[in-house]
Amino acid sequence: MTTNTTPSIIFPPGKVISSEVTIKTSGSIYFENKSKQPLPSIVESTRNLNGSINVKALIFVNSSTPLSASAIKISQLFSVSNFGNYKLQFFIHSTVEGMLDINKQKTSNEYQAYTIEFTTNEETNFPEGLTLYDIKVVQTFVWDIDPRTSRGTETAVQDTTPD
Repeated sequence: MTTNTTPSIIFPPGKVISSEVTIKTSGSIYFENKSKQPLPSIVESTRNLNGSINVKALIFVNSSTPLSASAIKISQLFSVSNFGNYKLQFFIHSTVEGMLDINKQKTSNEYQAYTIEFTTNEETNFPEGLTLYDIKVVQTFVWDIDPRTSRGTETAVQDTTPD
């Protein structure tokens, strides 16, 4: 009997959105105990006047491999919260090559922090009659290749006001 040691790669649910992703290194943090799952993100979300939604997330990656914007993908999934609010779930993940490189380069207890920003105007797979204006909440997850995911971080979508 042979054992397959290659990790099975399971991609997150939803549709990969074609949004430009910006990423900035935001420092590092050291924890005494290493988490087996990705750490939850810290998120801010705003709605633009045209209805699109901006998301800014601070994520923590347990890897010495630097992340680049070209390696980051965002999958979007429409859902309904426990309280009946329409929400978008965003799964922050990487390309296959990027995931494998990151997984190989895991460090002990040090996490690199990155600020990731993206905008969505994607309404594919929304129920008929709903638009981005109906979205009240966004929830983000950091997705690993195992697949392990961080605890979802929810935040209300704040409306922007003209200056």
